[in-house]
Amino acid sequence: MNPCAFGTTDPLYIQYHNEFWGKPLYDSQQLFELLALESQHAGLSWLIILKKKEAYQNAFHQFNPYKVAEMSDEDIDALMDFPNIVHHRKKLEAIVAQARGYIKIENEHGNFSEFLWSFVDGSPIDFRFESVDERITVNETAKQLSKALKQYGFKFIGPVTTFSFMEAAGMYNSHLVSCPHRHA
Repeated sequence: MNPCAFGTTDPLYIQYHNEFWGKPLYDSQQLFELLALESQHAGLSWLIILKKKEAYQNAFHQFNPYKVAEMSDEDIDALMDFPNIVHHRKKLEAIVAQARGYIKIENEHGNFSEFLWSFVDGSPIDFRFESVDERITVNETAKQLSKALKQYGFKFIGPVTTFSFMEAAGMYNSHLVSCPHRHA
């Protein structure tokens, strides 16, 4: 068991930690997908959402923000019976709101990825945690990004969720210094 992988032994979570978590992600659509999934994670374990990722991709047009932004109340009604996603109407509606916010950001700033990465000056911040006890769950930058996203209509994107997203997207390197999967 790798303590950096939050003490889990689930093979899917271990693979996620080893191959994805904390690697800098710059693709705007992939960042949108990750942020949307993180918003579904609020109040639930990440493993639950990770196991439902493929179903979410199918439910939300592979997270094409332009297609998601066109989804209607009737589409959300249909998703309430869609298999293997969390049937929380407000969270499902939040993904549509986030897609619309994504488009606003693209129109105003030119690039969703650059907008997000501007909060860390375009480069990952390395926390260089020596132990699990040093890890934090929120900081001022995550609070600022959360506030900025909410101004564009994003929902279920509080500071803790935003911090978790920033870690997953590699904006923050929160791998323990001793982790064999730490990305330089």
